[in-house]
Amino acid sequence: MKAKKAIAVLSVAVMMTGMLAGCTSGNTTDTAAANTTEAGTTTEMSETRPEGTSDNNGTETADLSEHVEITIGGINMVSSDTVEGWPTEIVQQIEEKFNVTLKTKPYDNESLNLDLSGGTTCDIVQINDDHIAGVLKGKHAVDLDTYGDIAKNINSDKMSFRNDVIRTFKSNGEGKLYFVTPRVLMKDTDPSYGANLNYGYVVRWDLYKQIGCPEISNDDEYIEALKKMKEIYPETEEGLPVYALGVMNDMQLFSYFFKGCLNEGYANLEGGIYVQNALTNELVPDLYDAGNPEVVTPFWSGVKFYNKLYKEGLLDPDCFITKQEDLRDKYTKGQYLGGIVDWHFGVYNEKQRVGDPETLNQYVVLPAKLGWTNEQNRAGWTGKYFFVSSHSPNVERAVMVLDYIQSEECSRIIDSGVEGRWEKSEKGTPELTQDTIQLKMDGNRLDEWKKSGIGSTFSDMAGFDGNNVAADGGKISLWNEADVLTDSLTAAQKDMCETLGLSLPSDLLKNKIESGEGIDLSNCKSYIRIGIEITPKDIVRIDSNCEELTMNALPDLIQAEDDAAFAAAKEKLINQLKDAGAQDSVDWWQSAWETTLKGLENIE
Repeated sequence: MKAKKAIAVLSVAVMMTGMLAGCTSGNTTDTAAANTTEAGTTTEMSETRPEGTSDNNGTETADLSEHVEITIGGINMVSSDTVEGWPTEIVQQIEEKFNVTLKTKPYDNESLNLDLSGGTTCDIVQINDDHIAGVLKGKHAVDLDTYGDIAKNINSDKMSFRNDVIRTFKSNGEGKLYFVTPRVLMKDTDPSYGANLNYGYVVRWDLYKQIGCPEISNDDEYIEALKKMKEIYPETEEGLPVYALGVMNDMQLFSYFFKGCLNEGYANLEGGIYVQNALTNELVPDLYDAGNPEVVTPFWSGVKFYNKLYKEGLLDPDCFITKQEDLRDKYTKGQYLGGIVDWHFGVYNEKQRVGDPETLNQYVVLPAKLGWTNEQNRAGWTGKYFFVSSHSPNVERAVMVLDYIQSEECSRIIDSGVEGRWEKSEKGTPELTQDTIQLKMDGNRLDEWKKSGIGSTFSDMAGFDGNNVAADGGKISLWNEADVLTDSLTAAQKDMCETLGLSLPSDLLKNKIESGEGIDLSNCKSYIRIGIEITPKDIVRIDSNCEELTMNALPDLIQAEDDAAFAAAKEKLINQLKDAGAQDSVDWWQSAWETTLKGLENIE
């Protein structure tokens, strides 16, 4: 979540962004992930490497005459075989630069553990916190510090804070750089709200306008708006049933705690079992709230919201078996009226514009209390760690590819397209061409847009945050330039601005923050989460059991017929969590959090 763009999912439809930091995958159910290869630890790799010949830029030091295949695998990635437009223009540029063929591969815990234990991982691998211990113990990652001459982007001064955090907290005390994270934000970068919001209260603009654009500042007001929208749109034009929204179940508890994070003002850690107060940076137990009952935590806020939807008959009855692909399919068919993130819309918006470029039938996002923007990702996105596999037959080439993807140059093309999709202005700064802006807007050019690769496959790998200013004076994402934000609005978004008296849809959030009614993540130090030490096996087991118990309790909570039934279901779960050792977990996490804060004092 993205987010992210939570937890987050790497695909053209998802376009995370994120979100997925805060919206990253929270799968902690497989404790084997933290114990990877104990029985199959590989032979220790040498710290030395073949000699290369460095050029001025440090990007082409190995012999590139042999064409090789470089595979990139990751948790929740999608296979390049299923990506429309592959290889995209961006992929082709990287392939030509390094004389490689690029492929991507999805991993889950089981398949990743299998490849790690067999020494058959992809050349470049993305993992989350659950897998750090196994990768380090099995010596599956190369030390990027030993590749300084061909990893100059990774080891640049701009990345020094990120690298120091990783060396300090993700190397088993060795002080080595085994991992890199994406989307690093430079210190003192100016705030930015973009053109549109990605997370909050989703509505169908055409229907929301028909009911008079009622103010939505809390869940109850949102539910009332959803009820009114459904009254005028009970089924699709094809006769399919319409619901307020659905819930995905293939990212564990994400849909529940992330909804609450937006509502209550928290950022989530990996699995949502613990959350971080976005204003105070305090660690708060999310599921097991017995020690702080007066605080409404994100998970319980989210579950209560879905329970209210259920009692109003607005929740998709398939909510307990729905996966992300099911959500995208139902959004594409227009079966949902709302939601909490924009990366499940499928191609509904695009398809509507194909039939009518001026259509108002579009999903848009209204702000919740927390706007997931301006997060201080000075050490990159949490929960997304990339390493070059020590088992790769082409380690140097893999290092070079990863290093390039982490560069300013490649981050620019990932967000803005290859050069030609943008060009230098008369002022000497880069700007998107009008054709590129039109390409994004024109639903009839959807295939060409996908082929461009802009904002798609490598968005979760780019080294630099899109709001950073590059050496050429333009932002990494040229879509974030002020004059482009307005130009890239759809007819529905422009109508939204005209109707509500805005310059940009994102002004809704900006105005709430400036009035003190909303908050963003400008005070939230996300890098604290990266610094948390490797979780001990007994705590991993407790957390995994607590997550499983909670997943099993969701039907009784969400389908509770009244407040008494909900309270009884909650009490039952809290007692189960207590018996599972939740308090021991709370004690460890709070201690680890304080230890991390002290460790960061010397880096900050």
